[in-house]
Amino acid sequence: MVFSGRITGPLRKLTGMAERVDGGDYDCQLDYAGKDEVGVLAKTFNRLVANLKVYIGDLNDLAYADALTSLRNKGAFNYCMEGLRAQMSEPESNLAFAVVAFDCNNLKAINDEFGHDKGDIHLQVTAQIICETFDHSPVFRVGGDEFVAVLQGEDYENRDALLRAFDEACAKTRSTAEDAWKKVDIARGMAVYDPGEDNAADDVARRADKLMYENKWSVKGMKTER
Repeated sequence: MVFSGRITGPLRKLTGMAERVDGGDYDCQLDYAGKDEVGVLAKTFNRLVANLKVYIGDLNDLAYADALTSLRNKGAFNYCMEGLRAQMSEPESNLAFAVVAFDCNNLKAINDEFGHDKGDIHLQVTAQIICETFDHSPVFRVGGDEFVAVLQGEDYENRDALLRAFDEACAKTRSTAEDAWKKVDIARGMAVYDPGEDNAADDVARRADKLMYENKWSVKGMKTER
């Protein structure tokens, strides 16, 4: 009975751990360190779970990454919005965030005149400027020339100053870059979450998108007048 208990106890633990892994919990470790066959099985199980956790993490990185810019993709943005929706539904939530939508004004012209390889460089430069400006925020490429940043914490507190810094960084490329495809002209719109107005995080994103298009058309109007 004693010998049987030494075997069945760790096996029950192993079964429980396997069920947790099957449920998506890859942080479990079996703490049995015996030198018998069950101990070998436990060590093998722990190595398997650790390798599986790394493999799943790599798959998630690939699934949520944009290949051209190395930013998060639209799937990652949707996942972020789901997380914000969940926080909004919590009682007495003190959630504070802003969404900034971006759109390249001249990508089509660059593609038509210089080729899509130069258009890709234009998108990469755009991504770099957004990330360097909002360096504490997740940035997503959600479409061909559309980007989104979700501001919380420090970037949220400094959002107006950062938006001005972003405009200045874009203007600097237009005055100093030698190549036309590295001159960045980006429409942007920022919306702040309002608990009294917004029922979902998507409401904030839609407002940011609307403000971005207003910015785009106002800039185009100014160029037309000139």
